Amino acid sequence: MTAPAAVSLPAVETVPTGDPSRLAAVASPNRAQFVLLQTLVTIVLSYQVLFSGVTVLSVESKQVLTLGLLLVLASVMLLPARVMGAKWFIGGLVTADTALTTAVIYWSTDTFTDLYLVYFLIILIAAVTPSLKQHIALSVILCVAYGVIQYWGEWHAGALSEGRLLRIPVLLIMAIFYGVSVDTVRRERRRKAGLLETITTLEQAKAALWESKERYRTLVDNMHDLLCELDQDGRYLYVSQNYAEVLGYQAENLLGRNAFEFVHPDDLAGVVDIFNSPSGLGRSVFRYCHQNGEWRWMESTGKAYTTAEGETRGVVISRDITERKRGEEERENHILLLQHALDNIKVLRGMLPICSHCKKIRDDQGRWHTVETYMRDRADVDFSHGICPDCLNLHYPKF
Repeated sequence: MTAPAAVSLPAVETVPTGDPSRLAAVASPNRAQFVLLQTLVTIVLSYQVLFSGVTVLSVESKQVLTLGLLLVLASVMLLPARVMGAKWFIGGLVTADTALTTAVIYWSTDTFTDLYLVYFLIILIAAVTPSLKQHIALSVILCVAYGVIQYWGEWHAGALSEGRLLRIPVLLIMAIFYGVSVDTVRRERRRKAGLLETITTLEQAKAALWESKERYRTLVDNMHDLLCELDQDGRYLYVSQNYAEVLGYQAENLLGRNAFEFVHPDDLAGVVDIFNSPSGLGRSVFRYCHQNGEWRWMESTGKAYTTAEGETRGVVISRDITERKRGEEERENHILLLQHALDNIKVLRGMLPICSHCKKIRDDQGRWHTVETYMRDRADVDFSHGICPDCLNLHYPKF
C-alpha cells in the first residue's frame, strides 16, 4: 500500500520516558571534583602537620595523622559510584574534613582564637552565600584581610613565622572545599527538584493521554461504523469492538489475519487494486463474509499513513449497507416490472375513420374491420357480447 504523506493516528499508548543513563548522571556527583578537592585538603593539612614547627605533637603522632589524611584521600578515590551518589555522602565528607581540619589547627598551632574565628566565618559564608562565585570572592577577601593582619602583627613584632603564614592557604583551600561542597548540594537539590517536576509533568501527560485514549476507544467502540487498522500486507493490527455486533467476529480473533480472506472472490480483485492505489486513498463496495457464512455488503473508505518508524499502514472505516443494497435491488426489480408492463400496453391515439352505418373501422391500409377485431388487435382487448334494452326492443319486440 502506498502512502502519500505521513498521517498520524490518535496516539493511544505512547508516553515519553527519560534516558536512564542521563538520570543516573544527574543523580551522581562529580568524582574527579571531590578527589581534587580532597587532594588539596590532604596536601595542605599534611604540610601543616609536618612542617608547622609546633611541638604539641610528637613526630610519630604527626606521621600517624598524615597517614590518616592519606587514607581518607584513598577512600574517596576508591568509593563506588552508588556510595558517592548517596544522600549522606557530601554531608559525611564535609563533617569528616571539618573534624580533621579542626584537629590539625588545634594540634599544630598555638590555637589562637583569631584563626578559629576566620575558619568558622568561612563555614558561615559557605552556608549563606547563594552562589559559589560569591562564596569564593568573600572567602578570598576574608583570607587576604586575615593575612594582612597577620603580616602586620608579625612584622611589628619583628618575627614572621612560617606557621602563621601557612594558615592562609589552609583557609583558602578549606573555603574552596566548603564552597564546592555546598554548591554541589544545591545543584543536586535543584536537579532533583527539576527531576520531580519532570516526573510530575510526565505523570500528568500520561494521565491526559490515558483519558484521551479511553475517550477515543469509547467513541470507536460505540459508533455504528467499523474501524480497523491494517499493515501494508492487509493484516489486521487493530479492530474495533463493534465487529462482533455487525459481522459476528470478536476483535481479538481478527488480529493478525488478512482482511482479504473475508472478501467475496468476485470482488477481491477490485478491492486489492484500491488497497494498492498510489494515492493512498480509496473507496470500495464489496461483499464481506459474516461469521455465520452470510455475505454482507460493505462500503469502506481507507487512507494510508506512515508511522514514525517508517512503516506504511492504513485506516479503514466500513459500514454495513446490506439492507440498502437489498432495497436498491427491490427497487430495480419494481422498475423492471413496471417497464415490462408499460411495454405491453398498447395505446390508441388520433382520429379513427368509422362507418356511420355499420360502424366498421378503416385501418391505415384501407381495410375495414369490425370494432371488436380492430380493438382486439391494437389494444390487446377482448370483448363480451350482449344487447342493450333499446336494441332489444327494436330488434326483438316480442321479448
